[in-house]
Amino acid sequence: MKIKLDPGAYEPERAYPNDAGLDLRSMENKYVSPGEFVKFDTGVHVQIPEGYVGLITSKSGLMAKGITSRGTIDSGYTGSIKAILFNHGEEGYLVRKGDKVTQLVVLPCVVEDIELVSSLEDTDSGESGFGSSGR
Repeated sequence: MKIKLDPGAYEPERAYPNDAGLDLRSMENKYVSPGEFVKFDTGVHVQIPEGYVGLITSKSGLMAKGITSRGTIDSGYTGSIKAILFNHGEEGYLVRKGDKVTQLVVLPCVVEDIELVSSLEDTDSGESGFGSSGR
């Protein structure tokens, strides 16, 4: 996968050789207040291969503090990856330049054609959801 960096950006890296996620770092200091979200420019541009998708997903250490992130990077997007951090906690969180803010996981992605129909086939779960399979 090809990667380009803006000036001042940090190269994505895996903490351990077999990690699925590439850690992305902040290029600036920012504060995330409780109940708020803040956008962080990582300065990292990627060329996701066709047939794959890049998923932005939370770092487990940040999740333990109530800080989450989520996003999708399509194979055609080559702009700078921006991570949006949501603070679900009760305390503010200061992100410093160079801190890991999220991770990028690249997975195969099937892109299906869409067919508009008037009904769908019956299945075991049908239209049941939210707890329908029990605890």
